[in-house]
Amino acid sequence: MQSIFVFDAFGTLFDVHSATRAHAAALGPDAQRLSDAWRAKQLEYTWIYAGIGGTARVPDFRTITEQSLTYALAVTGLAASLAPQLLESYRALAAFLEVPDSLKFARARGARLAILSNADPDMLDELVAHAGIGGLFDHLLSVRGAGTYKPAPAVYRLATDAFGCLPSDINFVSANRWDCAGAKAFGFKTLWVNRAGAPAEYGDLAADRVVENLCDGALQ
Repeated sequence: MQSIFVFDAFGTLFDVHSATRAHAAALGPDAQRLSDAWRAKQLEYTWIYAGIGGTARVPDFRTITEQSLTYALAVTGLAASLAPQLLESYRALAAFLEVPDSLKFARARGARLAILSNADPDMLDELVAHAGIGGLFDHLLSVRGAGTYKPAPAVYRLATDAFGCLPSDINFVSANRWDCAGAKAFGFKTLWVNRAGAPAEYGDLAADRVVENLCDGALQ
């Protein structure tokens, strides 16, 4: 059977901090603090809506990204007028340097590839097009198809439905440890891309493999 690799997008394939780096001069010394707060609040909002469930309206990811940026600008004391240019840069996040070649390597070996992301479908299309990697994937899967966010099991089920396979047939690749834990609980084999050198956690849902990046045959 062909290997199947399903990738998280943000932090795994695309550098979420590249949006603020593109405007470092305008943001000044609080640029990294802003970026960290933006990302942390963005994730918090998705977790809250995934946990609420029921009949609660789930905002799309573009709205969550805008709301979390508004919060981050306020908490860092930076001007709200910076938001439009930062949001525009978020639509063109830089891929990590090794990503294109690593994906091409896996594809050349016959692997089937997909992205499973919190991003809205149009955001996901824009990101892969900007990075020039769109043609490498069998599927670009947005959580909008499940009506919730990671780590809800319904999100991971999008991947098994797309490939018509069992959870254990999928190698799930993420730089987000919590995402690997959710995928592991669903039954995926997991590859944690520990770009930040973070300590191990979620011991009962250990990743099957841990790498520093996607170089050197990580996708085998």
